[in-house]
Amino acid sequence: MEVIALIATALATGAAAGVQASTSEAVGSLYARLSQRVRERLGERSAELDPAIEAQRHRDTSAPDPVAPELRRLLEAVQAGQDEELRALADEVLRQPADARGGSVRYLWAYNNQAPIFGDGAYQRNTFYNAAPPVTPGEG
Repeated sequence: MEVIALIATALATGAAAGVQASTSEAVGSLYARLSQRVRERLGERSAELDPAIEAQRHRDTSAPDPVAPELRRLLEAVQAGQDEELRALADEVLRQPADARGGSVRYLWAYNNQAPIFGDGAYQRNTFYNAAPPVTPGEG
C-alpha cells in the first residue's frame, strides 16, 4: 500500500474507532500519537486536518484514488510519505485487532480448505480448468 494511503487509512480508522465506546486505550493512544505527529508536520495548517480526515472517512469508495483529495493534498504538502515514524504509527494503528478498534470479531472454522479468504468485503474469484479429456458414459 502506498505510504500516503496507509497514513490516510490509519487516520480515518483511528478517528472512527475513537468514537466507539469499546475502543481500547492502546488504539486511542496510537491514534493520538499519529494525529499529533501529522499536526506537528502541518504546523499552522493543522486546523485543516480534522475536516480532511472526515472527508477520508466518508469518501467515495468507488473512486480510483483511495485517499480523499483534501487529505492527500495535506499529507503530500508536508511530505508525510517520507516520514518513517508516521509510517510506523500508521502500521500500528491498522494492526490492532478489529475488536480493539471498536469493530466486531468473527470466528471462522475453515476445515480442509485451500486458499480461504477472510475480511470484510473480501472478494475471491475461482476458475477451474479440467485438463483431462472428456469421458463419455459407456467408454472404457
